[in-house]
This record gives sequence, structure tokens and C-alpha cells, in this order.
Amino acid sequence: MIPLNKPKIDSLRIRIPLSEVKINPEHREFLRTITTVNNFGEILEEKVNVQYFKEVDGVGAKYLVKSEFGNPPVLYIGFSSKLLKKSYFQGINKRNMYLIYDIIKSENLIEISKEQLLLAEVIDVDFCIDYFINSEEGSVKQLIDICYDLTKSSKDIDVKRWKQPINRGIQWNRREGNKRAFKKKQFLKYYAKALELTNNSKVFYEAHLKDELNETLVDINGNVISERNKYFNLERLVRVETTIRNRMHFKSYGYNVRILNDLLSLDLDISFLQIFKRPIGVYMTGYNEIQHMKEMTVGEKIKYQLCLTTSKLNKLSIEDSIIIVSHTIYPKDIRKKRDMKNQLYSIISMVEVGKKTHKHNTEHWNEFIEEIQAKTFIP
Repeated sequence: MIPLNKPKIDSLRIRIPLSEVKINPEHREFLRTITTVNNFGEILEEKVNVQYFKEVDGVGAKYLVKSEFGNPPVLYIGFSSKLLKKSYFQGINKRNMYLIYDIIKSENLIEISKEQLLLAEVIDVDFCIDYFINSEEGSVKQLIDICYDLTKSSKDIDVKRWKQPINRGIQWNRREGNKRAFKKKQFLKYYAKALELTNNSKVFYEAHLKDELNETLVDINGNVISERNKYFNLERLVRVETTIRNRMHFKSYGYNVRILNDLLSLDLDISFLQIFKRPIGVYMTGYNEIQHMKEMTVGEKIKYQLCLTTSKLNKLSIEDSIIIVSHTIYPKDIRKKRDMKNQLYSIISMVEVGKKTHKHNTEHWNEFIEEIQAKTFIP
């Protein structure tokens, strides 16, 4: 089963003072001193191994001990919904948190109680939503192209797009970005989830999801209901991800989340969608079938596209690109430069500034646009 259209917790990190947990002194790697020697037996380097990560069939938690600014050492544990194995698509919640706790215990690095785990501070929480594109015209590829075209031109927006047959997606800014600039630079990503699992997470997929997602369902009379999960589609299953960095970031949305128990107690209802809508509004303009491109002369269309391309290359707004374009055309003639600026301002202001044009007039295309607007993929 793949729950659709509902926010879920996909991954997070917790941190807890190292003094509050008991480290397994018998573990062969974690917090053990690693000695490097040369061929003559001389010691070249000795260092303590402060991190540990070992996957078994694509599943494992990440451990790191770090001390910052002279403060006592802190243990960081990172884990994702992959630790839920067959329940991966359910996301992390109060009902299945015990499965993650059991894996942490089984890795045998530390001794920690369930109560300690729930009281640990949470950071870098990834939330996700899985959507299925129903429209006949629609696909993940079409969605990614539209979102890329609608991305605003700004030096504060770092956008990346993947168009490979085994990797389709778009990402705005970095997951590990500025911890305080979260209103303007919150990580956001759309990608083809089934494509990612079957190609880039193949070990995990084949060990824990393949059989269940492809099993044949029959009714009591033996009639086939479904030969596979119809929503697990390489071209139509889209995952949207965003990251909430810390307590201050949560507070900017009106949520008081400090410890794991606070996070698991959140009501991930319709109002929680605001954590996705804010970055979507920051990074993209709304879709609009602009008529003024049809009304322009050939010369005006060329100038408009020149401004649009310049803004994209320099990560500027389309208005700010006018200065560069006019100076490039008339670097020395002040009067002609001024006239060109006025002309360009007039062209880009004919209807709405910065909106991109998509020339599709079919009924199916309109249905696709209405669907992605309703699901708030775009503003």
C-alpha cells in the first residue's frame, strides 16, 4: 500500500549528550582507536573512529560523535523510513517507531532506552508526500520541465534538474543549507520515486518492497483484483520532499518541536501542507498561459527571450536583466541605451513579468495543469 497525498516523516537526526548513553566497549569499530602503521611497523597515525554506518539490505542507522566549540561530546543518530522495511511508504510515526528502536538496539553500538530516544532533540527532519499523476497527458518528466521553467531567476535560488532515464527530478537549494536562512532557502525536491527505488536504491527495493509491490491480489473466488500496485509507476509516482532544519525552523510555521516525542505527536493534516507551500511559493511563479507572446512582433519576441535567457544565466529577475541587455546592445550610446531600457520594460510588462509560456491547447494538457495546481506542485 502506498498512502498518497498525505505528509509523512521520511528521515531525521536526533542528538543526545554522549554522557547519557552507554557505549558498547566490545564493539570493534565505533569509538575505537584506529592505528595506521607503515611497512616497518612505525605508527603513522592514531585516531578515534567517531562515526559508524553499516547497511544490511539497504537498511542501517548512522552514528556520529561530535564536540563543537569546546562543549561536551554529543551523539548524533540519523535514520530514515527505510528502517521500516516493508512499511517504508507509511513513513515514521508513533505506531511504528518501535521498529526503528529495535534496529538501533540490534546494531549493538549503544544502550539507550525508549524513553531516552523519545526525549532526544530532533534536527534535519525530512517530510515527504507521495502523489500519483492521474492525467493522461501528465508524467514526472512533464512536471519537472514545467517546474524548471517556472523557477524564478534569483541568485538566492540554486536549482538543479535531472533528466536521465533512471533519474528524473528537480531540486531547489541544498538539504544542508544555511540553518538560519530557512525562509528563503528551504530545501525542496520533486522526483520520480518508483524510478529512484528501482535504480538507485535497488538493494533495498529488492529486499523489502519488490514482492509486495508486485504481488497479485485475488478475491475470495480467486478472481484477480490487481496484478501489482498500480500506483508504483515509474512515470507517474512523484515524491515531494522538504527539510525542516531545527526548532527555530519549526517555530516559523507555528509548531513547537524540540524532541522526538514532539515530532511524533504532530498532526500531519491539511494545515501542515504549509511547510511545502512556502518554499514552492518562494522558488516558482504561477503557471499562466501568457497571451502577450502571441501579440508580440518578431523583434519583440527576440528581445523578450534575450532578457529571459540573460536573467536565467545570471540568476537575476527579468527586470534586472534589462540593464545588462541594454548595455550589451548599446555599450557607449547613452541615449539609445536609455530608449532600449524603456522598450524592454514595456515588452516584459505587457501582461505579467517572469511567467513562462507553454503552448499546449489540448484538453488533456489543461487537465494535467489543473491537477498539478490542485496538488500544489506549483503556486
